[in-house]
Amino acid sequence: MAQSHHHGDHAPGATHKAVAIDPENEIDARTATIWVVAGAFVTFFSLWIMVPIFVRVLDEERMTKVALAPNDEFDAAMKAENAFLNGENPSKKNIQTVVDGLRK
Repeated sequence: MAQSHHHGDHAPGATHKAVAIDPENEIDARTATIWVVAGAFVTFFSLWIMVPIFVRVLDEERMTKVALAPNDEFDAAMKAENAFLNGENPSKKNIQTVVDGLRK
């Protein structure tokens, strides 16, 4: 048995007036294309501006938190090594004296 797909707009087989265009549900290709292209342009322009700023801020944070942070262990090791090279070693020789002796 065939089912009727009658929606109430018109009787089957009868001609009817065209349904008016619904502006809220219609997609205008030109407007949609302009919006997509403009949106892509704004997105990439924003990234072009923001990425260098982000990289600069990241470098500054890295400098303040890593490179310029106090490092007590490194400072102690450098002090001990400099003292050793300046004569506080078993041979009591300065590094410059040893290097000068090797040059002869």
